[in-house]
Amino acid sequence: MSVSFRQLTADDFDLYKNMETGLEDDYMLKVFDRLTTKRNALFGLFEDETLVAVAGYTLFAGEFAMLGRLRSDRRHRQNGYGTKITEYILTAARKTPSVKWIGANTEQHNKPAQKVLEKIGMPHVITFYAAQASTLEPLTTGNKEWTKVEDRNEKRQWIEQTYLDPAFEKSIFPYEAYYPFPARPSLFSDEKLDEMDCYKNHDGIRVLFMWREVKGTEYLHVVYPWSDFNEQPGLFETVDQSFQELKADNSEALVWMDLTQEEADTLPADHPFDLPSPWMLHGMFKKEADSIKEANQLMDELEKELSDLNNLLDKNQDRINTLSEQTDDLDSTL
Repeated sequence: MSVSFRQLTADDFDLYKNMETGLEDDYMLKVFDRLTTKRNALFGLFEDETLVAVAGYTLFAGEFAMLGRLRSDRRHRQNGYGTKITEYILTAARKTPSVKWIGANTEQHNKPAQKVLEKIGMPHVITFYAAQASTLEPLTTGNKEWTKVEDRNEKRQWIEQTYLDPAFEKSIFPYEAYYPFPARPSLFSDEKLDEMDCYKNHDGIRVLFMWREVKGTEYLHVVYPWSDFNEQPGLFETVDQSFQELKADNSEALVWMDLTQEEADTLPADHPFDLPSPWMLHGMFKKEADSIKEANQLMDELEKELSDLNNLLDKNQDRINTLSEQTDDLDSTL
């Protein structure tokens, strides 16, 4: 039996379809061709000619690689293939010149995936609730809506004063639903800023950002840089105005907000948000990944040296025991 890896293409769909993943509704079957093209890369682990595990990554803003799409054939589990394929795509992402940061998301209850990430040295960064709501009525009380910021340069100034400021309390920006990243200038291209509606409060000391986004469902993605959203008159009225405009186009649309546990705890008892299992973001900058790899290599070398030393000590001890026995025999003959 031989184990090998290679990058998959759309032509490998039948190989993937023949895997027994145990998933009743695997979305990857519907979008397999997209997962092997453009900013996506999908890799397979083969046992001889049989595809037994897959995983891949997607590039965001050119320099953020998000690992994921880990699947394994349940007929070939208990062989550590999940860890092996994850280590392989981590190495592949590290070798991509433009990549600066590598990460992965797991649901909080997905302990096996978290163990895999722990094994490859990828630390936990932050946990978010993907808070979703179909109405904001319990949170609106008729306060005056905030003022829209139209100028792109002013939007950028707000980003620089918040997420890009090293002294600011938050450093993780929810770039897309399910995909938050450490805030870096590359996340805030002119195109991204134009996509984001921006509103500032009446005192001009608070802003919020919103944009439409489709992830199966259509969402109004709301990002507020601070944690005091319950204390800001007019904030939810401003969100609701944009939400009603979206619902006029799509009655099934939802509001999406990324909330930490502490922020979720501040919501009023009658809040309208559904709070499903939280998502845990894991990740590190590539320099850290390189350092971890070097450290692991040093540990492997040290373990080998220790093993060789132990083997040498065992041989020397055997020689000592033999000499001791010979000495005892000599003493008994004198």
